[in-house]
Amino acid sequence: MPKNVFAGVGISKNDDPFVAGKEAVEKAINEMKKRGGKKPTFGIVFCSGGKYGKDDKTLQKLVDGAHSIFENVTWFGCTTAGELSNYGFTENSCVAMAVESEYIHVGIGIENNTNDKPKEAGKQATKQALNSIKVDEYVEPYIRYLAEKKLPMYELVKMIPYYVFMLTTGFTTTKRGNEDDIVEGIIDVIGPRIPIFGGSSADDLNLKKTYIFCNGKIYDNSVLVALISTGLKIGLRVEHGYIPTEKSMFVNKAKDYIVYELNGEAAFDKYAEILGRKKEEIWPASMKLQQLGPISTAFMGFAKNIGVDVMKLSPIIEINCSTPLALCEYKPYVKGRFWVKAIDSIVDGKYIRFTEKVPQGTALYLMKTTNEKSLTAAQQSVKESMQEVDGMGAFSIVIDCALHRWFLGKHAKRSTDLMEKTMGDIPFVGMFAYGEILDGKHTLSVASMVVGEKLVVSNKP
Repeated sequence: MPKNVFAGVGISKNDDPFVAGKEAVEKAINEMKKRGGKKPTFGIVFCSGGKYGKDDKTLQKLVDGAHSIFENVTWFGCTTAGELSNYGFTENSCVAMAVESEYIHVGIGIENNTNDKPKEAGKQATKQALNSIKVDEYVEPYIRYLAEKKLPMYELVKMIPYYVFMLTTGFTTTKRGNEDDIVEGIIDVIGPRIPIFGGSSADDLNLKKTYIFCNGKIYDNSVLVALISTGLKIGLRVEHGYIPTEKSMFVNKAKDYIVYELNGEAAFDKYAEILGRKKEEIWPASMKLQQLGPISTAFMGFAKNIGVDVMKLSPIIEINCSTPLALCEYKPYVKGRFWVKAIDSIVDGKYIRFTEKVPQGTALYLMKTTNEKSLTAAQQSVKESMQEVDGMGAFSIVIDCALHRWFLGKHAKRSTDLMEKTMGDIPFVGMFAYGEILDGKHTLSVASMVVGEKLVVSNKP
């Protein structure tokens, strides 16, 4: 069987950011060539936000290094809270992937102002991506012709020729991610049937500044939309390792990210009751980490330097990890999944603000997990994505949650090892992110994309 995709992965931990970017990309392209590739179709780079994204100047050097090797190849990426690749789970590193395939075409769009006008930013970035994509005038129509000719109707109706890979700048102490608004803007342009996959950039839990980058330039307060046209099979899954308890609450009143009433009562009152804890234990007046604003960046940096786990200073963070709330089937184009929702803060002592939108008229379930389920969430995600491509993956991209990494603690490496074991020797890169995207924003979840070796239909006459 002829190969349709060639991919390779590289890594560097060099302290010189230019050298790190250069080395990682060089290794990725060399690995791709060892597998039979020649010149990349596109590339992806993920790098430590704390080490290489500590300021604009440092990150630009890394991006310059990567771009000096990629040159005219379309490539993109972002800063992270931990890097994932065939080299395992690494910190303070830069990982890169180079991919070549005549069956993959990518169009890029980038728009800023995701903080003030996130939905409009999503729209404009998508329109740019649509205008920039160039598909093969012979290959793509021929694959669709073969599909119409050979595939049974039940397979034909499931064909998806386009996908969106989205990267946006994640939240900090001074800005929110607004991922759901951005996704809504993308859907306004392309409709709800095209899958949207991706994540939010991070900065190693410093919560100071996060970046995306593309083709040699760096961006903050922005979203990147990569529109992918392909005749290859693609698998997409999101898993989190949580299961619902028997406790649930109806959302009587909510708008965007704030829930005002649950079961006809003030949201925070009802939440504390169902959780079985006092409100002061959930959101103590003495320590509101999420409301410290600009001061918290300096505070968090100082705390990390003296070895204090800042995340443990806010009880709501631990509660989000061990017993989060989740919605089920609240979007018309996503069925059968619980969507974990993280509590961001308590508003006016009565209302709950989430990091994701919670629609009025839905039900919130109290969830639970075990160490085993949390540990194997990434493995389960890629396992199911692999099944969608008949177990023949060509490469994979994995977006795990930075909060999930914190919850796993020293077992984060084991989680990555289990995932890698499931995929075998398939090239992959990924990151711990401030938001996981699959048709909307998830949290405490693992979203995976596996691009298959096989076309949706045989390319043989």
